[in-house]
Amino acid sequence: MPIQTLYAARNIDFAPTLNFDYRGEALPLDGATISMQVRLYPGAAGDPLVADAAIEFEDAAHPRASEPEYADWRRLTVFPVIEKAALAAMPGQNQPDPGDAQTFAQEIKITYADAMQDSLLSGEFVLYAGVDAT
Repeated sequence: MPIQTLYAARNIDFAPTLNFDYRGEALPLDGATISMQVRLYPGAAGDPLVADAAIEFEDAAHPRASEPEYADWRRLTVFPVIEKAALAAMPGQNQPDPGDAQTFAQEIKITYADAMQDSLLSGEFVLYAGVDAT
């Protein structure tokens, strides 16, 4: 499971494109869902602060699969979305000082059709205040 910090701002939708390259056969993604949760800290009980319960995704041959060293590689691309209204409502804005970013915990997880799960990504979710209020 890779660990990566993701960054967002309260004044704009969070909608990155995340690529996960892997070797071997295609993952069994028929009937699978990919979800993302952001919590106050890892293991925080209760509902997540924000979530995307059904992330859109694509799984295909690696873009460089025609090159011999990438022939058995694939790329899973995920497109999580968290709307700016949900980000703006997250706790801790301007704490301890105006404009300070807050750090939360995030995880992106695959749930396969047979209910088995894999964690694709976890780490910090750093939320900035943003500048443009329009």
